[in-house]
Order: sequence, then structure tokens, then C-alpha cells
Amino acid sequence: MRHRFTARHALALCPRIALGLWVAIFLWMTAGVARAETPGKEDYLTTCAVCHGTDGKGKGEAVRVLVGLEPGDLTQLSKRNGGKFPSDAVYRAIDGRDEVCAHHLGSRRMPVWGLDFELGSEQDPESEARIKRRISALVSYIESIQQK
Repeated sequence: MRHRFTARHALALCPRIALGLWVAIFLWMTAGVARAETPGKEDYLTTCAVCHGTDGKGKGEAVRVLVGLEPGDLTQLSKRNGGKFPSDAVYRAIDGRDEVCAHHLGSRRMPVWGLDFELGSEQDPESEARIKRRISALVSYIESIQQK
């Protein structure tokens, strides 16, 4: 009679592998919870932080590489707007598909994320809704980092 070697046997032979798998599963599951608790933060860290910094103060890594780049301090938007967060202006600046005066003085250096968020997919009402949700979550995250 032949005995089949299964994953259960491998885990029984090596408890460290089993522990490692459980830790990996736990980290993967809690990472999803963290994303759900702070919508927009993941997009911020992957698309905005390179210029604006992980803290939003405008001192990202790109400042050292791109001469003349001066990203704004995103933590001061409410303060510079009389204490009210300018969510519509921030949304339009991120989306980039509308004319935004502040980004058209000289050359536009901020990427147009409204298109990049669904790059490679056909533009239809569903993809447009996904773009709007991502940008809205990103705007909410930027609002959450405002300094009083």
C-alpha cells in the first residue's frame, strides 16, 4: 500500500513551517483590516508620498532627485483655507482631468491620477465609479492628516 505525502505531513514534519504559515496568514489578514480602517492611505503611500512625504509635509524622496520640485505641505491645506478643508479642490487636483489653475502655472508636475488609477482598463461607468471612490478615499485620508 502506497502512502501519499500531503501538505499536512509536511507541516507535521516541520513545526517552524507551520508557525511561519500561520504568522503569514495572520499578517495578511490584519493588513486587510488596516487598509479598511484607513481608506486612501495605501494609495497615498504608493502615489503621493514619493513627493509629499509619508507625513504629507512635502519632503518626499523625489525632492532630492528632481531639481526644482517643491511639493506642497498637505498637512496645512485646511489652515491655508481659513480652517476648512478644500476637499473639492484637492479632489480636482488629484484627478487632474479638469483644469486646475494651481497646476497650470508653468508646467504641470503633478501626475494625473484620475487616469492612472484605472490604467489599462476600458473606461466605462463602472471603472469611472472605481476611480471616483479611490480619489474620494484619498481626499479623505489627506483630510485626516490636517494639522490644527
